[in-house]
Amino acid sequence: MGKIKVFIRGRFDTWLEKRSPPCSKLVLNQRRIFIIPSRAGAGYLLMLLGLLLLAINYQNNLIFALTFWLFSLLLVAILHTYANLSGITLRAGAAEAVFAGQPAAFHLHLEAGARDRHRLYLGFTDQAPVSCSLTTQAGGADVVLKYPTLKRGPLRPSRMTITTRYPLGILRCWGAPKLDWHCLVYPQPKLLRPLVNSVAEGEGSIPDIARDSDEFSGFQRYQPGQPPRRIFWKAYAKGQALQSKQFEQSQADELILAWNELDGLDAEDRLSTLCAWALDCNARGLSFGLQIPGVNIAAASGGDQLPRVLRALAQYS
Repeated sequence: MGKIKVFIRGRFDTWLEKRSPPCSKLVLNQRRIFIIPSRAGAGYLLMLLGLLLLAINYQNNLIFALTFWLFSLLLVAILHTYANLSGITLRAGAAEAVFAGQPAAFHLHLEAGARDRHRLYLGFTDQAPVSCSLTTQAGGADVVLKYPTLKRGPLRPSRMTITTRYPLGILRCWGAPKLDWHCLVYPQPKLLRPLVNSVAEGEGSIPDIARDSDEFSGFQRYQPGQPPRRIFWKAYAKGQALQSKQFEQSQADELILAWNELDGLDAEDRLSTLCAWALDCNARGLSFGLQIPGVNIAAASGGDQLPRVLRALAQYS
């Protein structure tokens, strides 16, 4: 039974891929909308069948009238349920980069069109749906859909679903559009080795490269963990608060986060450690670069240096 279900699902997905290919913007129409009875609707149909059999058996005109009235109500519900979904415009929005293990957030913009839309449910397969309603006065709405990330690299999510059971709940009207979303997933930061510096002059641990140059830049409030030699003891002796001396960073203080410094780790662990190193350097305000097979990023600090390094780590193959 499980194999038959997988086979049918695969054939349906192939057919759906041809019928509704990926695009950045689409309008829900009869080619992209499906409507079937819900569980409550299946019970409703069984009730109609029972009433019809009862009416035929007893030749009761009142039961016949009730059966046909309830059936006409079903037909009207089909039109209203379909109309609640038909004509909605979906447009793919931005998707921010995330670290592996964090849910990716995909922004979706919906436009109501010519009528109000009620009780819409949107989401990816096996994910909790997001509920929203649209009004013609507001024009549309923005929705954020979450998608799990398991590994680094470019991510293209599966088809989303947009569903409604309005107004009676006895019919399920749904569409499965595939929007042209893409998101970059960075490696999961894991500090499996202490931060190591690789420069032309040699190698050293992070305390070695965080030395002071000759250019004094000022004082700041002392932070626990800073070297005692940076404390301005003269001011402390006069009863002032502890302050530490700050110096301009020299060229020798540039860090090169190198692939070759992580011997003994597999590729993914190396990338995760390099990612943790990059985040640490950026938090400390250090100038850092990256050396991995096929990629060499010069040392720099601030600006877009961190995103540039993280992109290189995410796209490594």
